[in-house]
Amino acid sequence: MADSEGASNNELLLVAAKQDSEDILEDIFSQPDTYNINYSDAVGNSALHYAAQFGSFTAIEVLLGQPNINVNLPNKLEYDTPLHKAVQYIDDPSVALEIVKLLIKHGADPTKLNKNRQKPQQLVDSENTELKNLLQKATLALQVDASDIAQDDSDDNDPPSDISED
Repeated sequence: MADSEGASNNELLLVAAKQDSEDILEDIFSQPDTYNINYSDAVGNSALHYAAQFGSFTAIEVLLGQPNINVNLPNKLEYDTPLHKAVQYIDDPSVALEIVKLLIKHGADPTKLNKNRQKPQQLVDSENTELKNLLQKATLALQVDASDIAQDDSDDNDPPSDISED
């Protein structure tokens, strides 16, 4: 098909992501070493950027199943990550929500800033409180690390040593 016209698998990857074409993606992925999963075009958008921008849920599922995919890759134009693109998909808010959930589950960082110093949460439509809440929870989850959790560091009956008794 487009291969005979000279399109590389990298270029087909971007087209398939925009069109939510699972068949084309699977065909490309069946040919190891013929594509770069993080390939980006002149403005720096990867297949994951385009799938998020166009609400291509199936393509996102397939792409996220590929090893070494960079879910936090910023594009060259606005430094938007796929998560920045996903939160701006307004054609179907329920699809946007599911895409954002998938991206976060696979390590998308909701604290990344774009060129305008905006986090993805700041780009969400003001009416979409469910999406704003999801991003807020994901941001808070990133801020909690192991040092914030009490450690039971012995087999005795004393409280964990990192909790002070008053």
